[in-house]
Amino acid sequence: MQNEVTQIIRRQQEAWNRGDAAGYAADCEEQMSFTNIVGKMLFGREVFEEHHAFLFGSIFKGSRLEMDIRRIHFPAPNIALVDIACTLAGYQRLPEGAAPQNDGLLHTCLLEVLVRTESGWRVVAYHNVDVKKG
Repeated sequence: MQNEVTQIIRRQQEAWNRGDAAGYAADCEEQMSFTNIVGKMLFGREVFEEHHAFLFGSIFKGSRLEMDIRRIHFPAPNIALVDIACTLAGYQRLPEGAAPQNDGLLHTCLLEVLVRTESGWRVVAYHNVDVKKG
């Protein structure tokens, strides 16, 4: 189970680094919830993909994402909570309210909730917050 979940996160990182919004959203459930780093809450895989397509074509064009899995917890056999430390480099600019750390990189804490379905593991919730200085 853990390996399957790890592969999803790896695919997400690779898709981000290609600027591939469809690939980034590929493992998301149709009715997922998504909270971005500035606190905007959105719903649905299609909206998630569209949002990332916009980012990949604008402020995050050419950026590089590293996703470091800190913990995978299975509170039930068909549920995975994945805590990820993310680092973003090479961005054009950051959204208002988000600031880089002293190293010039954007650091975020991402929690993904995955549910195992008949077709495999699917991301049902994606909650990302930026790490504040201090």
